Amino acid sequence: MSRPMLILTVALAAYALLNAAASIVVALAWRSRIARHPHASPVIRARRLLWLRASSSIWPAMLSLGVVTPAFAIFEPDRPSEVAGPVIIGLALVGSIQIAFSLGIALAAALRTRAAARTWLQGSVQLNLDPPAGVPAYVIDAVAPIVALVGAFRPKLVAARSVIEACTPAELAAIVAHERGHLYSRDNLKRLLLACAPDALRWTATHQQIAAAWNAAAEDAADDAATPGDAASRVDLAALLIKIARLTPQRVWPAATISPFVEPQELDRRVRRLLEGEAACSNRGSRRVTSTLLIAVTLAVAGLAQPASLKRIYDLVEALVGLGR
Repeated sequence: MSRPMLILTVALAAYALLNAAASIVVALAWRSRIARHPHASPVIRARRLLWLRASSSIWPAMLSLGVVTPAFAIFEPDRPSEVAGPVIIGLALVGSIQIAFSLGIALAAALRTRAAARTWLQGSVQLNLDPPAGVPAYVIDAVAPIVALVGAFRPKLVAARSVIEACTPAELAAIVAHERGHLYSRDNLKRLLLACAPDALRWTATHQQIAAAWNAAAEDAADDAATPGDAASRVDLAALLIKIARLTPQRVWPAATISPFVEPQELDRRVRRLLEGEAACSNRGSRRVTSTLLIAVTLAVAGLAQPASLKRIYDLVEALVGLGR
């Protein structure tokens, strides 16, 4: 195996091994309930759940590309070729499959979203709302009464003509305010990132549970953005959710980067929360926790990047390269 190919193999193998370890840590944290933040505001819950889910792929990627691979490249003798053992080749294959599968999911989601948007926007009419939607909005002649924010990078708000005709201007404003909350939080992009995380965790029930918890927090945050501290608005929004749900008896859009106004599986929980008048908690401290975590990881990476540490890491990797040959 040539030197460049060996370095690439080490990088992929290190990623596979580290993300397996990180996935176990995330799963244990989730099962122990220490990462669920039940009393935090929806904004904080959504942000922390996103970081929790992403940590099983972000930190392994940082350590693999920022520490393990450079350590191997620095200390590995410059020789024409070296025979790699089956263990590191197997790990590299696992890492390659995880990354390829992730890219495939991202591509499939992009294609489904594009196909859905193209179908819905055929013959559509631009919708001018007051207050403005803050994003291109369209009335569509869909069979199903759809209301959704579509797309991750250039989102569009689509609403079926049947919904527009069934809602009052105040109700349309509430729908726009909710979807604007998703827009400003870039929830469709986050939904895509959650769906295509390249790690071992995605093959477990924990992945689905964290993704569902994030989705619930994101919906709650958008509801709070549409009803900022107003009890009457929360009651009106709860009634509107039931009204739209009756128009939309089942989910009829493809799984893609789409934030629908009503999801049947979330309806009961959202209505109860709005009617119970759950007060929005303060969002202070969320960015501080994130910044502290990033600083801690950066310091850990910097500590591992010391020459003595790099040499020990190289020795471990070299042993792994020769394992089984």
